[in-house]
Amino acid sequence: MVKTKRRRTKSERTTLREKIISFCVLFVVSVVWIIPLLYMVGTSFKSELDLQVHPETLFPSAWSEWTLEHYTGFIIREGKIDNMPLWMLNSLWSTLATVGLTVLVDLLTAYAVVFLNFKGKHVLMKFLLLWMAVPSVIGTAPSFAMYSALRNGLGITGSVESYIYIYFWIVVPGITGIFNMLLMRNFFDSIPKDIVESAKSDGASNAKIFFRIVCPLAKSTVMLIVLFTFTGGWNNLLWPQLLLAGESSYWNTITVALTGYTGGSAWGTAGVATATSVFALLPIIIIFIITQNKMIDGLASTGVKG
Repeated sequence: MVKTKRRRTKSERTTLREKIISFCVLFVVSVVWIIPLLYMVGTSFKSELDLQVHPETLFPSAWSEWTLEHYTGFIIREGKIDNMPLWMLNSLWSTLATVGLTVLVDLLTAYAVVFLNFKGKHVLMKFLLLWMAVPSVIGTAPSFAMYSALRNGLGITGSVESYIYIYFWIVVPGITGIFNMLLMRNFFDSIPKDIVESAKSDGASNAKIFFRIVCPLAKSTVMLIVLFTFTGGWNNLLWPQLLLAGESSYWNTITVALTGYTGGSAWGTAGVATATSVFALLPIIIIFIITQNKMIDGLASTGVKG
């Protein structure tokens, strides 16, 4: 007996068509986004001759044109320790500090908003949602005015004091993002309130509930926030560039340093610039590899809602 193929229903055909369209759109967008990355990686391995003759190709035009010369000298250059490790260290510790403080602040704020009752809670949330619509660049001028006024008022002139003060202003503003807090709040909203109420009835304090019940359940969302915050902190350019202008080059973050990090001839400059960019991208790739397994779970369990 010959089996006849079942004809798809109208809803199934519509669903299939939507999936195909979505796949095509996402594929085109992915290609558009990945081409500059591939060009950067390929250019970093080109010889100076290939950079002059074939600047338009994604990768070196021949196997003989592949080279690692643009990656040499990142640690030791001309017999001296290069600035690159210092720039990486500045970015690394300040970004990790931003990540740690952001996660702590988001956890505490979301717990207070969801599980504690206090006056003005709903007004506060409406204000925060409204504040998300304000472009962050609007606060740059007043923030810099406060930074300068406090620095002059405190009389900070020493090298160590200036370094600590500058990086305090680089780190602290980065922990005030509202989006990550909303992600955490929405996850806490999904936790059954009976769990918390049962713990309270058993005599558990808010601190014990926070550290032993709520935080362990939020691992996926925490990893998602870690990824977002690390990427944003590591790639931060405008604000650190403004604060570090006129300061010692040893104090630069990696993004600020890369705006003027060059070497060799005019074509060699392109190779060095792309090589340093690839090198600076490694921490983000490592963080992504660590957090990717939890990223989908975090996105699935947290939807931004008012």
